Amino acid sequence: MRISFAVALLSGFLWSCGFAEEAEKSTLERLKALEKEMEGLKKDLEKDGKESPTAEAEKEDTKDRGRVTAVTRLINRTRVGGYLDLEFTDFQRQNSTFDNHHLIVQVSSYIHERLFFNSEIEYEHGAGELKVEQAYLDFLIHDMINFRGGVLLMPMGKLNILHDSDARDLTLRPLATRYIIPTTWSDLGVGFFGSFFLGPVTLNYETYIVNGLRENINVKNGLRDSADELQKLKDNNSDKSYLARLEAVAFDGKVTFGVAGYRGRFDNDGKHTVFVYAADLTIAFPLGKGGGWISGPLELRIEASRFTADRSRTSGGAETAPRGQGAFAQLSFHFFPPFLKESFLGLGFDNPTFTLVGLWDATQVQDPVSHRWNHQRRLSIGFNFRPIEQVAFKVEYVDEDSDEKYGNFEQDGVAASIAVGF
Repeated sequence: MRISFAVALLSGFLWSCGFAEEAEKSTLERLKALEKEMEGLKKDLEKDGKESPTAEAEKEDTKDRGRVTAVTRLINRTRVGGYLDLEFTDFQRQNSTFDNHHLIVQVSSYIHERLFFNSEIEYEHGAGELKVEQAYLDFLIHDMINFRGGVLLMPMGKLNILHDSDARDLTLRPLATRYIIPTTWSDLGVGFFGSFFLGPVTLNYETYIVNGLRENINVKNGLRDSADELQKLKDNNSDKSYLARLEAVAFDGKVTFGVAGYRGRFDNDGKHTVFVYAADLTIAFPLGKGGGWISGPLELRIEASRFTADRSRTSGGAETAPRGQGAFAQLSFHFFPPFLKESFLGLGFDNPTFTLVGLWDATQVQDPVSHRWNHQRRLSIGFNFRPIEQVAFKVEYVDEDSDEKYGNFEQDGVAASIAVGF
């Protein structure tokens, strides 16, 4: 028994030694094979002028990323938007009508982090009337001073800057922004803009030199006919016009106050001067925290404007109107009943809103011969529904009257519209 046990133990020991030897030999062989493989890879990488297929592909991809094409800019840096409105009006002594008043296409692009292009092309009344409202380049230098050049919106009054149909609560623009500040008022020129941050108040400014208004400042249309001539985009005299706007914003944007001034020669000989002034105030009164009937603040908007011109004659021989002034005040109340949230008016929308709005508006322009002031006044009571902020269904009742130069009428009527920002 002892001999058999010893033989078995000796056999097991010899077998285990042989297994260990084989295992060690196998491990050494694998290490040598791995070293040989790494040496081969190293030699491949060190070959002059040769790269792996993966490296070549990455290199070509880098080249493509650095090659900026028009298509690349369009996809990565350019945005297209705009707005559309469909208006319906039914006034006394006028035919009721539908009108595609505005179709605006806005194209903007950050060409570079410090170079920004913006444009706004207007197609009016569905009749092929094309107008360039804006087309400018911004060269961003610093918060306090930046350069802008091209076709510019004149920063005369808040509404001329923010005139989009979907941004307004009423269909009809105020009279003062038609005859005194001829919205939409654009001109060709260059200038600077920027902001100063003074604690809780932000001061924004814009200042430009532009071609300027033309002749035909008249008692019926104020500055409007003079501004319409700007579509030719060439100056009618060698004198340039200057304008500037200063705006203060406080209480996290709830209060905005702006003033603006404009000076320029308007006749063909460059001898007669027109001055334009504007001031605007916007106040948003918080009424609630949301979730109940109140869906937004109570908003008050006030704007006043005035022009004075030398007594000169137009190219047709008529004397120009020497003075004009106008103002409007608008109050808007935003609300939405919670029980309508699950109806077709609210279902699927985050913040649908009804708005009750009232606007009082008046203008007067002085006759150059009789020096008589001719007035036009309007009271509008409106209601609109916004399923989302940039889509509005509007309706308003309008009571309007005027003096002799405007037709010496008293009339009322209804205006309605659909406005869509996209």
